[in-house]
Amino acid sequence: MIDSDNQTLYGILLQNAETVALVSPRHGNGHQTTAITVTSLKVGDKVLLRVQGGARHTGIEIQEFIVEK
Repeated sequence: MIDSDNQTLYGILLQNAETVALVSPRHGNGHQTTAITVTSLKVGDKVLLRVQGGARHTGIEIQEFIVEK
């Protein structure tokens, strides 16, 4: 994900499930938003993000460490 300044790059790890969704700006009237499921995301889709420290699980901050093999 790239921030609106087009310079800051963020990484995100999401479960590939219809029950996991992100908030996306809705085209048209003002500042409305809509949910977009991870399974329907396409390259170029715009989503809203809130930058916070630490990993989260169901909205709760957790301590984690990931080893990729």
